[in-house]
Amino acid sequence: MLVANLGVVIGLALLIFELRQSQNLAETEAAVRRLDQIQIAQLEAATSEYLVPIRVKARSEGVKSLSDVELVRLQLWENTVRLRMRSQYIEYVRGYLDQDTADRMVHSAAAMLPYWEELGYELGDNDFELAIKEAAGR
Repeated sequence: MLVANLGVVIGLALLIFELRQSQNLAETEAAVRRLDQIQIAQLEAATSEYLVPIRVKARSEGVKSLSDVELVRLQLWENTVRLRMRSQYIEYVRGYLDQDTADRMVHSAAAMLPYWEELGYELGDNDFELAIKEAAGR
């Protein structure tokens, strides 16, 4: 009887260890995926013959100075940025990204909010966008 109980305890300890290892691996994969996404996006932005001049123009002269084609390109780009941030926030909610990373992302999005609103974007009511509203004091 004692040997059977000892076997159960050892089995549970091994299961807990394996679950922790699995969680650590998932967190690491999420962090690496996030960094890869950021790196790819920055490379795409830096090498785009259209995006950099459009962003500079929008920031220096205002969004209203953009042509229709420039506006659509910039809206699509910024929507992609927002969706990537939302995806990463979902990883945080599910426990795969740390609080500090999520907080920085939400505060970055809150800082971008006036710019996104100038581009015509309105916040919805998903968890990420509610967090942005809170960080922006709305």
